[in-house]
Formats: sequence, structure tokens, C-alpha cells
Amino acid sequence: MQFVCRTALPVGVFVSGLWLVVFALMQNWPLVVTEGLLFAVISGGWLAARRGYISFGMLVSQIACVLFLVSFSLLFDVPNEAVPRVSHIYLLIIALAGFANYQLDPTRFQLAIILTSIAFFILFSVCPLSYDFATPLSDDIRSVTAWIHATMAAALLCGGLLLIQRKLGPDSKNARDLRTALAREQFELFFQPQVDGGGRLIGAEALLRWRHPRLGYIAPDEFIPVAERAGLMPQLGGWVLERGIETLCAWRDHPETKDLVLSINVSPDQLFQDNFVGNVISALSAASVEPHALKLELTETMFVAEVEELISKIKALEKHGIGISLDDFGTGYSSLSYLQRLPLEQLKIDRSFVRAVATERGARLARNICQMGHDLGLHILAEGIETEEQYRFMLDCGCSTFQGFYFGRPVALDVFRQRFFG
Repeated sequence: MQFVCRTALPVGVFVSGLWLVVFALMQNWPLVVTEGLLFAVISGGWLAARRGYISFGMLVSQIACVLFLVSFSLLFDVPNEAVPRVSHIYLLIIALAGFANYQLDPTRFQLAIILTSIAFFILFSVCPLSYDFATPLSDDIRSVTAWIHATMAAALLCGGLLLIQRKLGPDSKNARDLRTALAREQFELFFQPQVDGGGRLIGAEALLRWRHPRLGYIAPDEFIPVAERAGLMPQLGGWVLERGIETLCAWRDHPETKDLVLSINVSPDQLFQDNFVGNVISALSAASVEPHALKLELTETMFVAEVEELISKIKALEKHGIGISLDDFGTGYSSLSYLQRLPLEQLKIDRSFVRAVATERGARLARNICQMGHDLGLHILAEGIETEEQYRFMLDCGCSTFQGFYFGRPVALDVFRQRFFG
């Protein structure tokens, strides 16, 4: 639904901009002013959505659209025997967009906008509502724009329904289950050990698990894609960060764990929120946790987004002492030009490269990746180590940190503590 909402906003900008041009050509300046205001508000909502405030951008745009359509229907699109009122059809589009946003952020305010849009559509459909203070457009103009309004509204309605059907589909129930799981605290962090070249424990990666009341533990590969499509990653990621920092706070009070570093994955939707860096720093400060105890893992898919903003946020995190690791290196979209500019601390070699070291070509590729990381001044973590041979080979390649089933599977916090510290 996040994709649907992000699509609806640029479509709204295009449609309002198109009518702004039409009214300007008609030299109807009152309409130019009101349509210009609508265009500005929807454009602002689109910008807000691009910065991560999708629901807010949708709400502001919907309110502006409803106000404009009601005003336009009462003042300019006044029906008569020659030409009916048709502009109110757009209210159905607003209601449909509201439905999409309600799936993303189910608030009463959003529901009120949906019901208001439907109520005004019904009112304008059954009542002429002609007032003396109206300044209707001429029938010659309305007879043309009526066809345009009806055609465009029908196309938007059909396109919106098709988009929602394709993007919502079977995910709707899963997304509702995920929201319920968040509300009922059904998630849990598992911890997989990370060791140095001598096999000594130096930290762990926090991995999310869904403790379903009926299905038991569900791996992230099964629900993270649904959460991404439903726009739930900022909430899930925020929960993981909060619990991870609580864990670091508890570790700080024990000599055997006070020096451990906890790695936490961050999604693009979470990182690109305006207040992400400030929230992380505030949470660490409130828990009296040293920033260097936290390491954030980013994926290469972030490089297809706003690269300059990404670099700015990583530099801000690094400035406060938080380590940054590039996860699954070699499987995504990063380039050497970006790697040179990013203040990364660590590269995590993807498990697929580690698994391939048994072949001559795979071994040569793994060595080259490690050498490239060293040339960039980065620490190298080999992920997915499952055998002694893989461990020895990646150690010989110059890797300084290791993670995989060979050293320990992801386990619940109590099991992790008991296994490594008795």
C-alpha cells in the first residue's frame, strides 16, 4: 500500500497541474488561483511522502482535494438541464486513495475523510444544490469539460482499483496480522554470534523473529517482504532498535558482555525518515549506551535511492560514533565511487561468495573482494561460515570477523547468554 500511496500523489500532482493549465488558457483567474493552491498542497504532500511521511502527505492532499472539489462543485460546476454536474466524481477517487492510506495507517481521521468524500459524492449526485452566490462556468465550457472530467475520473478509478488489487491482493491479511503482532508484542530478537579471527566472541547480530501464536516462530524471509509492501518497516525497525538498545543497556552492566557490539539491520524506509539519526542518538543517550556499541547494517539496495541523502545520514551517524556496515556486499547496486565516499566501517561478504570458495573461480572472487575491502580501509566480515575449511580460507583472505552456523545459530537472548556466559 505504500507503493499505491506514493503513486497516487504524483498522479494527483499531474491531474491538478493539467487542470491548472486548462483554467489558465480559459483565463478564469479565480479558478487558476484555487487550482494553483491545490497543486501546491498536493506537491507538498508528495515531497512529504518522499521523505518518509507517506500517510501525512496523503492526508493533507486528501483534505485539500475534498475542499477544492466541494467548492468547485458548488461555485463553478452548477448543473442545469443542458449539462449535469460531473466534477464530484473525483470524490470517489479521493475515497479510494483514502482506503489505500487507511491500509497503511488506520486512523479515525483517515476514515472520516473517506466517509466525508462518499457523503459529498452522494449529496451532489442526488441534489442539484444551486445557489445564488455561485458563478458557474458557461454551458459551452462545461459541456466539454464534463466529458473530460468523466473520462479522467473513470480512468483514475479503474487504474486505482487495478493497482490496489495487484498490490494488496493476498498481502492484506498478512499485513493485518503483522499490525496485530506489533500491537501484541509477538516479535522477538534472536542473536547470532560474531567472532574475531581467534574465534573469540566480540558481538552479535540481532535478527527479528515473529513468534506467531499458532504457527510458532516465523523467519524474517517470510514476513519482511509483506512488511515492506505494507509500509510497516519503520515501525518494525523502530521496535528492533528499541529492543536492541535495551539489550546493550543490560549488557553494559556485566563485565563479560560490556564490550560486545550489537549489529542491527536498517531498512531504507526507516533510514530515510527525517528524524532517524536524532531518534537513534536520543535512544542511546537515554539508555546510557555508548554509540560505538551499536553497529547499523545497511543493504546495497539503498544505493538506488537518494544517494546524497544516504551519504549525509551515514556521515551523521559516524560522527556520533555509530559503526556502519554494508551488508550482503556484492549482491546489490553499490559502486566503488560511492564506497569511497561513504564512511563505512565494515563490509559483510555475502554468504553466497563464502559458499562458493570450494571452487577455483569462487575462491579467486572471494580473495579479490577481500582485497578491495582492504584497499578501501575497511574491516571485512565473512558471513555464512558453516565449515572449518570456509573459516580458514576467509581468515587467510584477511577477514577479521566471522559469522555463521559454524560459530552458532541465531538463538533467543536467554539461550545466547547461557551458551556463551554460562
